[in-house]
Amino acid sequence: MNLVICGMKHCGKSTHGRFIARKFSCPFIDTDELLETKYFEQEKNPLNSREIYNLHGEDYFRSLEAGVIHSLITEKDENENKVIALGGGAPSNPELGPELKELGRFIYLKNTPQVLFKRIAAKGLPKFLQGEKPYEKFLQLYYERERRYIELADLTIEFDRDVPAKEAGHIISARIEEKLNEWQHLR
Repeated sequence: MNLVICGMKHCGKSTHGRFIARKFSCPFIDTDELLETKYFEQEKNPLNSREIYNLHGEDYFRSLEAGVIHSLITEKDENENKVIALGGGAPSNPELGPELKELGRFIYLKNTPQVLFKRIAAKGLPKFLQGEKPYEKFLQLYYERERRYIELADLTIEFDRDVPAKEAGHIISARIEEKLNEWQHLR
């Protein structure tokens, strides 16, 4: 059974996904990294996800992202468990519908908007949040995406403050371990 980590930008999907994969001795997949690899194979231009988005726009980016995720769904091996970190906007991608749930069990890492915006701002605001009232733009996006994360979530792990990564990783893995037995019985 795959564990699919979703949540807003800078909630810790990749960091905690890697930690969980090590803990459960299974492969880790970051869809943003797969997207970057696919882009490089097509364009021979080594750009990160943000650069691809900025250069080509949202429609191009979401199409590339959907292709990567559809490949993961199609190539799913029931005998190999993986931890998959989705890009923050992937669950809201209009090219991905109900088939997204076929990826595995969804774990929504929920942080407060204040904590997330602080982390995002520290790394430099992405293009879609720049301009006037970036926090208000972020809040709108947060609440739009949150509906989809909740809809997909088999487990929501909520942090109401900025928790150090190591401590959060242990909390997340403990919560997942609690749910794994339940999920195994539902198979």
